[in-house]
Amino acid sequence: MIEIKPEGIAEVRAAFKKLVPELQQQALNDLAQVAFDTAQRQVDTHTQTGALARSLRLRPDGDDAWIIDHDTQHAPHAVFVHWGTRAHDIRPRDKKVLRWTQGGGNRTSYVFARFVRHPGYEGDPWLVTAAEEAIRQFDRIVSRL
Repeated sequence: MIEIKPEGIAEVRAAFKKLVPELQQQALNDLAQVAFDTAQRQVDTHTQTGALARSLRLRPDGDDAWIIDHDTQHAPHAVFVHWGTRAHDIRPRDKKVLRWTQGGGNRTSYVFARFVRHPGYEGDPWLVTAAEEAIRQFDRIVSRL
């Protein structure tokens, strides 16, 4: 499991301990919802089939904690889109060559290759952005409570 520890988390934890238990739980719930909503907006920019966005989930972890993650059964590529990849070769698993279509309409043709060189991908760490946004909104959430 990858844990993200954004800057400012120590200050948030110190202020959080000063709240009464009922307000702590409500603040935690609101922070989790802010982070989840932000992550959903960010992950939606990377959708072609919708699998990545559908795999994002907010789930309870015990009595007073939340986990925001991806269901890798539905989107095993989530980690690569989130953290990025180095340049690498893509080779066929069960066949001798790769095949894909090119063009469209009446001009569709097939392209064949033994491998292709993927240039890599920088990544878009939306879960980090979501955690940072929750920290930025902490004072507003606590003031509202």
